[in-house]
Amino acid sequence: MQIRRRGKRCRPDLLILLCSILLIWIPEFIAAGTVTLASIEIFKTHEMLNLKPTVYFKCKGENMTTLPDVTEKHVVYNFKGEESWQPLTELLEKKCKRCGIYEHDKIASDDVFDEWELCASDFTDGKYNHVKEGEFNATFLCSDCVPSENGERPVIIALSCCPLGLHSFFWIRDVFLR
Repeated sequence: MQIRRRGKRCRPDLLILLCSILLIWIPEFIAAGTVTLASIEIFKTHEMLNLKPTVYFKCKGENMTTLPDVTEKHVVYNFKGEESWQPLTELLEKKCKRCGIYEHDKIASDDVFDEWELCASDFTDGKYNHVKEGEFNATFLCSDCVPSENGERPVIIALSCCPLGLHSFFWIRDVFLR
């Protein structure tokens, strides 16, 4: 007499296809690092009428983040990362963003303090300092942008295929190249 199992069985070909898709797409979404502003000092403003400037941070394709406290030059503004306008952006391990610090201009187009490629690999011990001579000095924080001691950030993906709760675990190594 043959015993029949009830329920679905794992199909190896489906499991391989699903795992391949996960190995390609999931790491990009898992490896997001939140970037906050720790401090900034502006050295000059671009306002001609000596009005208080409206300084903001923006990455291409994202909303601008106004820095409401930054209104005076030669003043170092320190932040906790908990302000209502924080975080500034999120970075994926393999993808840089074109970001910048700007000053809103009431008459003409906005003035650019500086634009640069902001990458997770720029951060050392979770800190990145960006200086534009004669314009500003800013320190950004990203605690998730810190590589582990051996330079790898392994990620475990658990994939449940069978109703019996059998799981396939995959260690993804060297996904985040630096």
